[in-house]
Amino acid sequence: MTRFILCSFALVLLYPTAIDLYLVGLPQIARDLGASESQLHIAFSVYLAGMATTMVFAGKLSDVIGRRPIAIAGAIIFTLASLLGSTVENSQSFLIVRFIQGIGAGSCYVVAFAILRDKLDDKHRAKVLSMVNGITCIMPVIAPVIGHLIMLSFPWPSLFITMTAMGGMDRNKATHYLNK
Repeated sequence: MTRFILCSFALVLLYPTAIDLYLVGLPQIARDLGASESQLHIAFSVYLAGMATTMVFAGKLSDVIGRRPIAIAGAIIFTLASLLGSTVENSQSFLIVRFIQGIGAGSCYVVAFAILRDKLDDKHRAKVLSMVNGITCIMPVIAPVIGHLIMLSFPWPSLFITMTAMGGMDRNKATHYLNK
């Protein structure tokens, strides 16, 4: 049971971390991409649009073909988009990458909650959902600090490399911990 809970936590973490980790690098990202910060602030909405679009389909699709393939696909999409995010050269590409990251994170997010619904009774699910909510609420505080610490030694693409690693770890967790 613990493996499903830990896997769900990892899948949920992509969503808030990818929103807040890169924010400290936004001035440098804008400068390097030849855009203004205000032009790139829409990246938050674009990311959420990718998530929202995916959530409509990912939940139903995971009911039909299973949680594991959707979680793995979401983690792979997130990982590849994050890797591309570290190499973008203009603001349009940056926004496209953020949308695709949202698609991957949305798939993982939906599956995480579906797993909890599948595996836990009402009493345990309420406790676990409280912990998940706590993680989701604390990440907007922790992620920018982590992002700042990363940027003390590395340029902004390293933020997206960090997200790439997170997506790769989620793919591994989904591959190993979710039933085939």
